[in-house]
Amino acid sequence: MDGSSYTGPGIWIRIQHRFGPRMTEWIWAVIMTAWGVSLLLPDPVFDQRAFAFFRQFFEEDTLGWLMVVVGLLRIIGLVINGARKNVTPWIRVFSAGVGFLVFGGINYCFASSGVISTWIAIYPMLALVELLNAYRAAHDAGENYAVSGYR
Repeated sequence: MDGSSYTGPGIWIRIQHRFGPRMTEWIWAVIMTAWGVSLLLPDPVFDQRAFAFFRQFFEEDTLGWLMVVVGLLRIIGLVINGARKNVTPWIRVFSAGVGFLVFGGINYCFASSGVISTWIAIYPMLALVELLNAYRAAHDAGENYAVSGYR
């Protein structure tokens, strides 16, 4: 066992210890993955008027798979971050930045469709929380460096 990670039950103890403060990051990763899965279901989502602007950028299945992959990569990054003894907050900063771009992009596409619906209450907040996640992760990086000198 090297000094940078835990093995056995120690991994799960570390992940559980770090889960609470990072709960929104986990939830947003699951939302992103589930959003992608919903696009991969048999019923065509992009046929709805609210999704008209999305069609200009992506095929429905392409965006679905992209969201699934990005969401799963974020989950993997959170597991790696939670399992390492010396935390790697820059994975979290990068993931939250990507999440901000994703949810900001979804918000932009819905806003550009000209259809007002519940998206206006949801996606701006998802993007805002991603900015807060990025800030919190960057703050953790600063604390980690100040305490241990480890980047």
